[in-house]
Amino acid sequence: MKITAQPQIIKAILESLTTNVSAQGISMRCKIVQTETTVEFIPLEKVTPQDWFWLGYFVREYVE
Repeated sequence: MKITAQPQIIKAILESLTTNVSAQGISMRCKIVQTETTVEFIPLEKVTPQDWFWLGYFVREYVE
């Protein structure tokens, strides 16, 4: 999955990957490639649609 967004949103996503338990689970199962305006998740293990849902659900708490 590749997300393209404004830099502050990418920063919020990356912050959630280090501070939110559910997001940490995804970060351990994916290789994460980032630039200033993109973040790409390359699954190394199975990631379910429910995992992606919860990542999006929790990331919104980090976006102002």
